[in-house]
Amino acid sequence: MGRAKQLTFDELESKQSFREVKGPYELPEGWGWIKLKDIVTEDRNQINPQDFPEQEFWLVTMDCVETNTGRLLQRVVVRGKEIKSVKFRFNSEHILYGKLRPYLNKVYAPDGEGICTTEFIPLLPNYGIYRDFLAIYLRTQYVVNYAMKNLTGARQPRVDLNAFFKLPVPIPFKDNKPDIEEQKRIVAKIEELFSKIDRIKELRRRAREEAENLLKAALYHVFSRVDERGWRWVRIKDVVREIKSGFACSKTNEVEEGIPHLRPHNIGLGKIDLSNVVYLPLEMVDLKTYSLKRGDVLFNNTNSKELVGRAALVIEDMECGFSNHITRIRVKKDKILPEFLSYAINHLWMSGYFLKICTKWIGQAGVNNQKLKATKIPLPPLEEQKRIAAYLDKIAEKQRKLLELYEQTEKELEMMKQAILNRAFRGEL
Repeated sequence: MGRAKQLTFDELESKQSFREVKGPYELPEGWGWIKLKDIVTEDRNQINPQDFPEQEFWLVTMDCVETNTGRLLQRVVVRGKEIKSVKFRFNSEHILYGKLRPYLNKVYAPDGEGICTTEFIPLLPNYGIYRDFLAIYLRTQYVVNYAMKNLTGARQPRVDLNAFFKLPVPIPFKDNKPDIEEQKRIVAKIEELFSKIDRIKELRRRAREEAENLLKAALYHVFSRVDERGWRWVRIKDVVREIKSGFACSKTNEVEEGIPHLRPHNIGLGKIDLSNVVYLPLEMVDLKTYSLKRGDVLFNNTNSKELVGRAALVIEDMECGFSNHITRIRVKKDKILPEFLSYAINHLWMSGYFLKICTKWIGQAGVNNQKLKATKIPLPPLEEQKRIAAYLDKIAEKQRKLLELYEQTEKELEMMKQAILNRAFRGEL
């Protein structure tokens, strides 16, 4: 199949391709709304890599492209014999628009020749249309919303191409032709402003990393010189009265009704994270056996290496179930504070102790109840436990507030980018 070519100004004018259409908002003088199909060519230049078994291809898949930014996350080079299906060719003149699940917002402007999966639509902008200008526009929230309103396919939703090519695009004109110099100026201004925002985001990212290490540093400070402080070592089984694992469930409610059922990702660092909780039918949960009481410590006994060994404290009574990947610990309060036990376990988790003792298998790691009971922790007097727990609570609360602030800042910076794009494509930048 031959490659499509860009249309010249004369060809565009002879086809009356610049007929204006109605757009979602008013544009300034000198601008016009033009259908996408009138400024690009869909370039389905197919290739079967199997016909070139030893040739190396730069292959772009949806996973290679970062959501919203269009950055290339990884450059994959594969021999033709390893590629099992037909692909599209592209070069540095194309825009690759991810038609599958358009909410992912995968729009990539490649810097060379390669092949891509058919989940992309290769678009070849016509003369007078600056590729980067159009690529940035296709990443705007307006285009994402437009695509999501025009979907086809239930199992693998993708944008309806008939509707997609009717997408109105704002174009600056000069002498009745697209003003490519103005498009370039706008792109340069967007990139300048985005670069400043990205520098702020990088500084915030570093600050966030420091905040994420606050509690870890505090735990190390508390538990690093145990022997010097004269604390005695005890096994967990000596200071608890019950260790009980949860139960597996095969059926959950599709709506937020019934009994909450905690899973490993709900075990936050010290506190329970109730986001993304699943619900079970009431009859599936033995509340007498599995409900949680204030002061219970939940231990993540099985899951990914990032989570196994993490503990959370129950701060109020809860009617809920918890999975068999979670162990509930109830302490002897005359020997140890539940708050102190939670922090002691999380210090061991941060130090990598549980990964060293766990039973491992493909994809997961586990700490059974016997190994948990045999685990040694340092134990100061109760009054000192109270002082330490209060100190660590303050650090944890400071960390929580900082992380919330950074998350809010991240959202505000993304909103700032969208505001810049809104101005840019209204001719106000």
